[in-house]
Parts: sequence; structure tokens; C-alpha cells
Amino acid sequence: GRYGVPASRVRLICPHAAAEPPPDVELPRVLREFFDAHEQVLTTVGLLEEHYDLALQIDALARVRERFPGAGLVIIGSGSIEGELRRLIESKPYARNVLLCGDVEHAETLRAISESDLFLRTTFYDGDSISVREALHLGVPVIATRTELRPEGVQLIPVGDGAALAEAVNAHLSGGVERDAREGAGARGAASAGADEGVAAVLELYEELLGEGRG
Repeated sequence: GRYGVPASRVRLICPHAAAEPPPDVELPRVLREFFDAHEQVLTTVGLLEEHYDLALQIDALARVRERFPGAGLVIIGSGSIEGELRRLIESKPYARNVLLCGDVEHAETLRAISESDLFLRTTFYDGDSISVREALHLGVPVIATRTELRPEGVQLIPVGDGAALAEAVNAHLSGGVERDAREGAGARGAASAGADEGVAAVLELYEELLGEGRG
């Protein structure tokens, strides 16, 4: 709109969808053991790159564990700063409570998210995030740094604010913000419907453009 495109020429199509993990999908052994060993699990999924500010989550876990000593953090993904993150984790007295597990199959990742108490997304800057939407569709609370593209239902914190992150996590884990599994189930259904509507909208747009071309 700011560039002068009339509203009649704009289509916004967002077929974001997240499938519930199949019942027979099990977590890889290292993840299963980590989940079983912790009372609360925080999970994040993404590239191991500087702009995702994963060190913020690792550092914030210290404050979280002061109130919830059974808490652990799972980081799923790979990237150029993996070695740096491993060294940071190893420097912490709670190193065994942070699992940097590399890439995981998508269905298993969804299973891990669905079994988590919270999903975290901390970035210095960010576009839209499919993993955030997947967590919401699975009924898992999401805490993320503030951007213009976060979907409704995400609790936002300032960029780079470890204290705010720890405070938000503690509020969720203490029951200050309740998780309703029924909302997650409803969101899954809405996501599936949204995907169908998105495909139909794309086809309708193509038909409109083809019609203009023939004209």
C-alpha cells in the first residue's frame, strides 16, 4: 500500500498449517531421556545462528532453575555457531540441563514441541516463523521477542532482555498463564481448514490473472 499498489490488486494468503504428530511417532532416545529427566521442558527450534540469540535462552535458564530446579532447555537445529553454543553450555553449572540435539525429523520435532511446557523464540530480528505457528497450533504457549509479524497468542518480550524472558517463563510455569489443550486442538482444526482455504485462494487468484491475460 505504501508503494502505491491499490488494495484491489492485493491478495493476502496465509495457509499456515501444522499437522499433529502421528500417535506412533516417538521421540529419539536422547530427547526421550531428557524429557523424562526434567519436570519442565522449554523448547526452541531454528538455525544455530547469531541472530536467533540462543545464548539469551541458555543464560535465562539459570534464573528459571532458581524457581524450578527441574527445568531443562531443548535446542533443536544446526548452524554455524554450534561449537560456540556448546562451549557456552559446557561453561554452565547446569550444562546437563541444556540439550543441543542438532537437526531432528519434522514429525519428531512436532512431538517434542507438543510435549514441551513452553516454546521459545528469541531473535534480534525475525520474519514470520513456522515453528511459532506450529507450537500455537499444538496448544503450546509461546514466548518470543517482539517483531511486527508475531501471530496472535504469542507472549512478547523485548529483544535481548534475559530478565523479561526468565520472568515470563516463570509466570507460565507457576500457573500464572494456563495452557488449555482444548484450544490447541481447536487451533489444529482451524489450521487444517486454513490450509484448504489458502489453496483455494491461490487457485482463485491464478484464474483471475489468466482471465485478465485472455482479455
